[in-house]
Amino acid sequence: MSHNRSEPEPNASDTAPPDERTATPERPPGWVTALWMGHGLLRAGLFVYLLVYGWSKLFLMQMGQADFAGALVTMGEKSPMGLLWEFIAYAPAVQFLSGLVEVTAAVLLIWRRTAWLGGLLGAAALGVVYLLNLAYHVPVKGLALALTLGCVLVALPELRRLGAFLAGRAVGAFTPPRPVPWPRVHAVTRWVFASLGVLIAVSPVAAAPMFWAEEVDSELPGVYRVVEDTAAPADQLADDERWQAIAFGRYGDRERGQGRYVIRTADGGLIEGRYSDKGDDRLLLRVSEDPPVSESSQETVELAWSLDDGRLTLEGDGHDLVAETDPDLRYLYDQGFSWFSGEPDNR
Repeated sequence: MSHNRSEPEPNASDTAPPDERTATPERPPGWVTALWMGHGLLRAGLFVYLLVYGWSKLFLMQMGQADFAGALVTMGEKSPMGLLWEFIAYAPAVQFLSGLVEVTAAVLLIWRRTAWLGGLLGAAALGVVYLLNLAYHVPVKGLALALTLGCVLVALPELRRLGAFLAGRAVGAFTPPRPVPWPRVHAVTRWVFASLGVLIAVSPVAAAPMFWAEEVDSELPGVYRVVEDTAAPADQLADDERWQAIAFGRYGDRERGQGRYVIRTADGGLIEGRYSDKGDDRLLLRVSEDPPVSESSQETVELAWSLDDGRLTLEGDGHDLVAETDPDLRYLYDQGFSWFSGEPDNR
């Protein structure tokens, strides 16, 4: 008897031998697994370094912020590294965005499918850091170069596909890194490591209030030029240690009224240290020492002070002088941000 209804064709998997139907994907060779494990360890190391440097920039900690205390230090007195730090510190947005790029690269390194993109982004960011370290004689040149090359190695497995994409050719299938070749172990570690990485990456947000620079709770911050001094001048200018200009920084410990100060003396010397506004019209200056010693053993100068309409009076420890706020000395720090420039101002 014939049947008009056609029988379905057997599926290839149904006709395959039982051992082929139950076969697991072939495990890659040992040397491939070893390379992927090294790739994973490299990602983890880069993740840590990028987070540390990235968050320190996001919190404006690495370069700090431009402050009045730097107004009396001339360019010729700065080291190349000090010049770079001051340059970056003047524009907080530049430092913040640099940190954001590094943190983003670190986060992309967490997942296998985005690790190559994190490597490319990290290589670009750290390549610029390496160039700046070379140009401005920053000591960690070797570390910056190693981190840059490490990011390139992380992205290396996907560079061929990326080149094909840019050339308009077929890119082929994506093969994600597989540092853990055992499926059951991988099913657990893929979530554990990713979750732990995200937690580590975002945890500094909770500590943000501890790191943001605070403005000193004092009226002192500013730059002043001495206009009156009861002390007699020295016979020779090279021996004249009277104070010529004084700068009190605005960033420091808000609660204690502590910040950095710099004094330019008549003979051209610099006196640097930390000041404390004691809150009862008393001012304590601690002189920095090299090498640094304990705070209790530092040379200190205690002064009575008053400030009236930009006119600062200081008395005590052999000093009796009057200084006035100087717009020219603080000119750089009084320039506000503007999306559109006005008259050319290149002085």
